[in-house]
Amino acid sequence: MAEEFKKKQEKLQKLVLEFEFQVKNNIDFYYDSEYYERIVKWYIDNHKFKLGLKAIEIALSQHKFSSDLLIQKANILIALQKFSKALMFLDKAHTLNPKDENIFILTGQVKIILGHYDDAIETFNKALDISENRDEIFYQVGLAYQANGKFNHATENFKKAIDININHENALYDLAYCLNLTGELKNSIHYYKKFIDEDPYSEFGWFNLGNIYNKLKKYSKAAEAFEYAIAIDDEYSAAFMSLGDSYINLGKFDLAKKCFEKALEFDGPSPDIYYNLGRAYYLLKDFKTSINFYQRSIKIDLFYKDSYYGLGKSLFSMDKWFEAIHYFKKAQKFDNDNIDFLKSLAYAEFKVGNLVSSIDVYTKVIELYPEDVESCLDFSFIYYESGDIKKAISIINEGIAETPGESLFYYRLVVYLLDDGKYKEAINVLESALSINFENHDVLFELIPKFETQSALIRVINQFKKNNQL
Repeated sequence: MAEEFKKKQEKLQKLVLEFEFQVKNNIDFYYDSEYYERIVKWYIDNHKFKLGLKAIEIALSQHKFSSDLLIQKANILIALQKFSKALMFLDKAHTLNPKDENIFILTGQVKIILGHYDDAIETFNKALDISENRDEIFYQVGLAYQANGKFNHATENFKKAIDININHENALYDLAYCLNLTGELKNSIHYYKKFIDEDPYSEFGWFNLGNIYNKLKKYSKAAEAFEYAIAIDDEYSAAFMSLGDSYINLGKFDLAKKCFEKALEFDGPSPDIYYNLGRAYYLLKDFKTSINFYQRSIKIDLFYKDSYYGLGKSLFSMDKWFEAIHYFKKAQKFDNDNIDFLKSLAYAEFKVGNLVSSIDVYTKVIELYPEDVESCLDFSFIYYESGDIKKAISIINEGIAETPGESLFYYRLVVYLLDDGKYKEAINVLESALSINFENHDVLFELIPKFETQSALIRVINQFKKNNQL
């Protein structure tokens, strides 16, 4: 299947190159509208929207009354965020083909993007009168309500879609998303199980039950459900992908890798599959292979931010700090406030000695995510390592003020106070830390190498344990 996919892609690329050659050399040519649609789709899939726009204008000069080409032009304009123009061309397409439900759907989707939720719902409702795929229209109505934050209304419409088509994967997925937001996900398992009771051999039923368990972090049950889906359809690529994800959460990285390889076999190359293979190899500590798959992912989709981040993590694990920084920055460009991207960048800057840059990034992380314990600890450690103990203590105290019930702050404060010569204060803080979470006291000894200090702390810990009968 992967080989067949490759041949189709090569044939399509040859068509695109032929088209570009003729345009560049001002050669007269003519293609059927179907060929133009394939050329333009290639540009869209490869995010070459301006070239796609040029191609669609040539296509429309030869096929003025093609509603499909007008729809493609609208799609490109949407990608370029020219929404008003997109609506204008969709209106033209509707005039040519008033019963094309895809025009209603795309028009409604643009209105959702513009925040015109009521107009979008009205557009979708008009489509219900002509549509043969009412499940899809109800699903789109649900998306409009979901975008507007009306999750209960969204849930109702997703359920209407599912009542018509039990195998509507997107409706089942978004229903789970809304139920999760409204706190009803755990209580909805019976809703998903009823589909399996009605049809025990529905791979979609098992697949969606697995997704619910994944969201509830019941990964063993999720894996079991996905395995049933695959037993029914052993070429169910999406089930292999989700099973791989469950295996990763269960720490079964080699099994996860095999699942992603199966998905690649059935679906052919995609940025998502290559990314997940890179992730599996990274967790297996095969960093060179993980880098290879992340690079393949980016080669298909230059905007796949997680693969840039994965590259950074793999290079970081190989102690290639400067190269890691390059890719962390690339990932951050696509998602400026992503906490994982920022934290990794800040720590990598610290590792290469760029303290000013590291402090700047950590400051941003703390401003955006003041409740993130790890960031606060790491930020304080930079000052501690550079000899500014008082600043390190100040940062930890700010963390305690934000999250007073987090024992790790108190244990870290003990370390800093001891190094600052404030022994009595450190012992008082230690007793507070032990009261909050006694089990976490082991973290002290990771940062206190001196045997004499360790012995003194152990005496305090043992006395606390004895007094509190722990």
